[in-house]
Amino acid sequence: MKRIKYFLTSSLPIALICLFGLFSTSSCTRIDAGHVGLVVKLYGSSKGVQDVTEVTGMVWYNPVTTEIYEFPTFVQNAVFTANPQEGSRANEEFRVTTKDGLIVSFDVSMNYRVNPTKVVSIFKKYRKPLDQLDKTVIRNYMRDAYNRVSGKYTAEQLYENKITFQNDSEEKIKKTLEREGFIVEQVVLLNELRLPQAVVDNINAKINARQIALKKEQEVAQEKAEAQKEVEKAKGYAEAVRIKAEAEANANRVVAESLSPNLIEYEKVKKWNGQNPTYVGSGNNASVLLQAK
Repeated sequence: MKRIKYFLTSSLPIALICLFGLFSTSSCTRIDAGHVGLVVKLYGSSKGVQDVTEVTGMVWYNPVTTEIYEFPTFVQNAVFTANPQEGSRANEEFRVTTKDGLIVSFDVSMNYRVNPTKVVSIFKKYRKPLDQLDKTVIRNYMRDAYNRVSGKYTAEQLYENKITFQNDSEEKIKKTLEREGFIVEQVVLLNELRLPQAVVDNINAKINARQIALKKEQEVAQEKAEAQKEVEKAKGYAEAVRIKAEAEANANRVVAESLSPNLIEYEKVKKWNGQNPTYVGSGNNASVLLQAK
């Protein structure tokens, strides 16, 4: 009994030392919801990217021999702008070469997320956390897609077909990054395309010419409308005169047709004052003239 008690007493410090050593070389972290944790061994026969374990929840590990990486799987927003005040860490604008050899630059915003089933393969391939991938690997894939599409247009055509350029580039970016384990939600061109000044001047001149031509067309159309209005007005007046003349002619015809010899004599008698008639002319040519009342 004494021997056992002695053994326990003498072993207690050693056990405490071992326990202290175990905890002093161990760390604990928690993988939050919406994240995937990766445990990577730094030493030993299984060290390197081949030994990556996916973990969740509370994780105990030795920080000396092990490293923990945490990948968010919710939507991320990456901004690439020339102005650092708009979200970029430096001038991260995209610059592409057009079919006519000119340089066009622009800003981009992209919403994307990591495919949770591809986290391990992404890390094994690139060995970088996500906040470093969007400004390096992802950006390079995007730049390649933009250059492939911009090569189909001149600088002026690129300006005129901005929406088509954006849609075609977005489609290529989505397909390319999907193969790499990223799901792209949306890619948007921010602000205006930045073109060489000579191209801008040429575009402005064409716009001004079109506006002047449009204004002239509107003026000519207005003059035609005014002239047509006068024509219609004259036609209306002429039609009114014609109708009035026809009405008067019809009235006169009716009156003329109603003036029979008997009616004329009757009208004379109605107006006679009762005095003896006066004869005008002589012989066979004499006619009776009745005096009116």
